[in-house]
Amino acid sequence: MAEITLSSAVRNNLLSLQNTAALLGKTQERLATGLKVNSALDDPTAFFTSASLNSRAGDLSRLLDSVGNAVQTVAAADNGISAITKLVESAQASARQALQKPGIASATITGTGASVAADTAATIVATGASLTADVNAVEAGTGGFAAGVAGTFDINGNAVTFAGSENIGASQILIQNVLDANTINATVSNDGTNLTISANDADTTLTINNDSGGVLAGIGLDTTTSTTQVNLLTQVGALATETLTLTVGSASTQTITFGTGGSQVSTLAELNTALGNLSGLSTASVNVADGNISLTATSAADDVVIGGSATITATSFGLTQTTLEPGNATIGGLTGSTTLSVTVGANATTTVTFGTGTDVGNLRDLNAALTGLAGGTASVDTSGNLTVTATNNTDSIVIGGTTTLSTFGVGAGATAPGNNADRAALEADFNNIRSQIDQLAADASFNGNNLLTGDSLSVIFNRDGTSSLSITGVTVDSAGLGINAAATDSFQSDTAVNVSLAELGNAISNLRQQASTFGSNLSVVEIRQDFTKNLINTLETGAANLTLADLNEESANLLALQTRQQLSTVALSLASQADQQVLRLF
Repeated sequence: MAEITLSSAVRNNLLSLQNTAALLGKTQERLATGLKVNSALDDPTAFFTSASLNSRAGDLSRLLDSVGNAVQTVAAADNGISAITKLVESAQASARQALQKPGIASATITGTGASVAADTAATIVATGASLTADVNAVEAGTGGFAAGVAGTFDINGNAVTFAGSENIGASQILIQNVLDANTINATVSNDGTNLTISANDADTTLTINNDSGGVLAGIGLDTTTSTTQVNLLTQVGALATETLTLTVGSASTQTITFGTGGSQVSTLAELNTALGNLSGLSTASVNVADGNISLTATSAADDVVIGGSATITATSFGLTQTTLEPGNATIGGLTGSTTLSVTVGANATTTVTFGTGTDVGNLRDLNAALTGLAGGTASVDTSGNLTVTATNNTDSIVIGGTTTLSTFGVGAGATAPGNNADRAALEADFNNIRSQIDQLAADASFNGNNLLTGDSLSVIFNRDGTSSLSITGVTVDSAGLGINAAATDSFQSDTAVNVSLAELGNAISNLRQQASTFGSNLSVVEIRQDFTKNLINTLETGAANLTLADLNEESANLLALQTRQQLSTVALSLASQADQQVLRLF
């Protein structure tokens, strides 16, 4: 107020008290808010810089929430993969246990009660030959021996010379010497009256001619009464140089050659010897009276093949060029081309036709016919019991045919393989685990995002989105992992179980690889999460450093200002008292 005049001392004290009160109010405000900069008026630079830092920290705090969700999403996927891996390993254990259990029993038929006769050795007793027995050549004297005859005659082209002084005994010796010297297989004998020249075998020819001086008549030999030799070659001239061959089983072919050579055969006796020398035959001979050959193989498992260079070779001895097979009284009696058929699974049917000729007539040939069974094995034992086993343990066996099947100890119809109950239970366990894999993969989500069912995730780390991480989801249910369901009864087969084990092995490899990828992604997100937290703290600390008050300092200031205020009040009082001294004058 202008009309009021204050003394200089009072005014100075009043101004000091006002300034102290203003400072005291500011200090109290700082203590109350904890800020040294409460508005832009306090410090524009610090206020706006702090506001900017706090704004950025706030934005990062909001992003930090989404980063935290991303961490949990990846962690849920990683946990899901770990759990699925354990399920796959459990499925592997079930499959491996199945391999340790007996597999499905292959269908098998084992005949019982058959009474098929044993095979008999291949044999033949020929009856169609019409030869005659061997006959040796003979020149028999009938006219009586007369001494004193001189001259010559030929025996098989070899000269016999008489001096005229020989008696019957000397003549016998003379002729025998010529025979021996020229290897003529003949013998000279005398009965005291007549000389007789006899071939020792039917192979030897005696030709007596070229009589000179009437020697033959003198010594009593009359060529008109000679006996001509009879042998194979004289009866069947076409046999010369031909061959008869016999092959027993898998042995080499044995050959008999007809002719007059050193190792050749020309008589029934020689043929009988040659047959007896053949191997692989228990009996082999020729009837020396009619030429019919009889043969029997040593083994009932061997064929005997009759052959030769010409048909006449075999037919001359009542044979034909053919193959003699073992016989069987029981199977040989299955006439009328009856059949036995065996079928394994979807394979071609093996049909055996019984009979003679090209059909099956013995146990050996029956086993040979069954050897080619498609999809399995089949055989008959020595009693004729039929055994059939399927190769694939999922195939059935069907027996049929027109013959009396009981002959081979079996009946008509189908025989199925047998399942293993333990394997069936493990197959069910496998499929249940596979279903659990699907369910677990579907449950591994967080906040509606499932990286195990193909969802993807983008994690943003700064305000403008220039710093981010894209995480691609995968499909790790049973289909995505390539684990196929086990078909009904498939675990009965080791092959099918091994296929499932291979699929599980691939699945585990893929899971481990994906777990590594998710682990790497989770590590990156967690590192960025920690970084963002630290950055927020840094920003907020920086902002606080610009605006926060030092409460200790402000408290000290408050105390000092309060003291100053008190002193200013005392000083003002003293100044007012000085002005009041004037009143004492009145």
